[in-house]
Amino acid sequence: MRVWYRSGAVILLGLLLVITGCATSSSVEAVVEEEMAHLTVIPLWPEGTPGINPDIPEEIEPRGDRYLNIHNPTLTYYKPEVPNGVAVVLCAGGGYRYVASGVEGVPTAEKLNKLGITVFVLKYRLPPTFKHPVPLSDALRAIQLVRHRAAAFNVDPDKIGIMGFSAGGHLAAAAGTLFSEYSFGTDPIAEARSRPDFMCLVYPVVSSTLVPGNGSIHALLPDDQALAALARLSNELNVTPDSPPAFLVHAKDDGAVAYQHSVRMQEALQAHGVPVALRLYEEGGHGFGIGREGTDSARWSDDFVAWLQQMNVMAL
Repeated sequence: MRVWYRSGAVILLGLLLVITGCATSSSVEAVVEEEMAHLTVIPLWPEGTPGINPDIPEEIEPRGDRYLNIHNPTLTYYKPEVPNGVAVVLCAGGGYRYVASGVEGVPTAEKLNKLGITVFVLKYRLPPTFKHPVPLSDALRAIQLVRHRAAAFNVDPDKIGIMGFSAGGHLAAAAGTLFSEYSFGTDPIAEARSRPDFMCLVYPVVSSTLVPGNGSIHALLPDDQALAALARLSNELNVTPDSPPAFLVHAKDDGAVAYQHSVRMQEALQAHGVPVALRLYEEGGHGFGIGREGTDSARWSDDFVAWLQQMNVMAL
């Protein structure tokens, strides 16, 4: 029986059932998996995994919504009242310096929940402690975990996408372009398919050569890494015909991450025959999350849902 997370009552019950012969180890594992699906915060990795230490406290910036020094990556589970089977792993931004879950994660999750979409907000590990491919390993693991437990989460295993904002958009795009080149873990969750079924990239960092906005990519590499290695993290160069369909969002007045990042990703996807839609809004700046009130960027979540419907991911 494989039990990694702290859920004492369920574990004790499972052990008792096995000892008394009332259940097999596989049936107990199913009970534990079902219990894990009802946790609000779900650890990504088994206890004892190298690079994971739940005993190291993360840091929270004074404003209360930015997380640093993450050693125990997690998914926060947002369950809609009436799930429609679609799920999104959400990667908030923060320049690979922090994870701004309160700005881009929670409001977006709550909005998508109202539309029936199940959301898992990812708290991923960060530089300078953790370099590439550690954040990517957390993103791919998150997709695998949701897919492995799809039945318990009441989601369709073929309708699990990834969404990212700013640097989180870079991470989401990396998951959608590099999934076939990396494999992490040896447990049953690691056997699940890691390719996201769709991507939603909101004012994403994409290219290592395009400014402004490429500075966060440098943080992923060791200080002595050759600059040529940056191309390996330039997502538009990693697109293949097997990359998932993508919905791109950017504001033309974004002064932190140039909207051309999204344009380059669109062009790369089109060149490989991958369905893609780009929505460029006149106003919104950077970091508008679910949309900046009073600007056309506030339309993006509605446009995203319309695209999901057009792609037959969501029912009309």
